[in-house]
Amino acid sequence: MDEPEQHVQSQRYLVGSNATDAAGRTLTDITIDLLFVGTLGATAMQMGLLNTLGSLAFVFASIPAGHLVDRSSALKVLRIGMAGKLAVLACLAVLAMSGALNIAMGLVLCTLLGICNVFSETAQTSAVPRMIGDDSESRTLGISKLIARLSAADQSMTVIIPALAGTGFALFGAPALLSAAAALCALALMMAWRIRDYRENQSADPVPGKSARSSSMLAGLRYLAANRQLLAATVSVALSNLGLAIGSSVEAIFVINDLGYGEAGFGLYASISGAGGLIGALVATRISGKFSSPALLLRTGLAQIALASMVLAAAFTSDAWSIGLLGVHALGWGSAALILNVSASSWLVEIVPEHVLGRVLSARRLLTFGAVPVGSMLGGALGTAAGTQAALAAWVIASMLAVLGFVILRDASNS
Repeated sequence: MDEPEQHVQSQRYLVGSNATDAAGRTLTDITIDLLFVGTLGATAMQMGLLNTLGSLAFVFASIPAGHLVDRSSALKVLRIGMAGKLAVLACLAVLAMSGALNIAMGLVLCTLLGICNVFSETAQTSAVPRMIGDDSESRTLGISKLIARLSAADQSMTVIIPALAGTGFALFGAPALLSAAAALCALALMMAWRIRDYRENQSADPVPGKSARSSSMLAGLRYLAANRQLLAATVSVALSNLGLAIGSSVEAIFVINDLGYGEAGFGLYASISGAGGLIGALVATRISGKFSSPALLLRTGLAQIALASMVLAAAFTSDAWSIGLLGVHALGWGSAALILNVSASSWLVEIVPEHVLGRVLSARRLLTFGAVPVGSMLGGALGTAAGTQAALAAWVIASMLAVLGFVILRDASNS
């Protein structure tokens, strides 16, 4: 196999490994929720603790994961992370099969699983530039398209797997689904072993004479703070996630109770949103080469303002209009949010030196995903104190601030 063909094959293995890993991760998440609630009888407080531990695992593991990727190798960390997930999933499956699993043990294992996910997901994105040859005439386009393909593969699994998991749980039970998730993880690991780095003979940190400052664990945060372009993209995505978290905290109450569409109506609404994300993933691969990443960030940000406003407007319209507004929002938001994230990730990978890429990715993820629990708490507080409409209005305001923050910081970097 000649070198260009080997490069293409490695990209296919990376996309395949990412898709299979996403399928296993989605199946695991749904199975764990069903197992905790339906089999172990977890309370609302225990389910909240499960989600909190998952968030804390991300917060504490994010920076070390990026540091390890830069100091070692993205592909090595990817394989280690997947091997760790495989071991944890095997433990969960065996314990569930034997009936020995309890809530405390499940919380510990799920926390470990979350840590392994942080390492593998950080490594997946960090490996992208090493899959694109330096001699490529359109390296930037190649990076954007590969990230879009990874996002499309990931998103497609989040649409397909949930539709099968509920029925599978009822028919076969948690042990069978956890075993299937472990098998998917093993397949993802096998494909990850087949990936070949373009610069296998180079060190992962090839910059000579680095200072202790540039090689420290917090170098990613410092680099992000010093680069206004990256900071602009990060602030935009963080505020977008903040707004979505605020809205999501009251969205179900708004659709089910306030508008009176019930659980079936909300399920349809969620399904349309998932389909929108899949459409966005497919579209992202086509438009990544037609617009620059900053242009896509701005356009999707403006689209999110309009889409968030539609949900708020649904509270003041007739049933026919509210159904139409919610349908357009659900379909459009899934697409816009995914394109926004693809654009921001592509831009970061394009302009960040590889020797700090893992740490910068981790720093960005820490800030963008860290906004989610803050938004959830804020949305819940607003919804309780002032009603769901106040929380939906805050969603619109956060979307506006996302665009405003991006424009201000971007223009400051160009001045």
